[in-house]
Amino acid sequence: MAGPRELSRRLDDWVRGLSRLRYALLTGVIVTASVLAVGVIFDDSTTVQAVTMGVTMAVLYYAFDVNAEDD
Repeated sequence: MAGPRELSRRLDDWVRGLSRLRYALLTGVIVTASVLAVGVIFDDSTTVQAVTMGVTMAVLYYAFDVNAEDD
């Protein structure tokens, strides 16, 4: 079984190999889920804020292509 460091490196390699669109969408989904989870923890309705934040982050990550390697 691979250790945590090996799993982290594999995940990082997989994420860096994603296309620009897929990377942006993955970021948007993770942000949306995170904001919703925080809302559940604090017993607050954050659905609109979560979706807005997720869409905004996905658009920004797509527009600025933060996953691109500097050549």
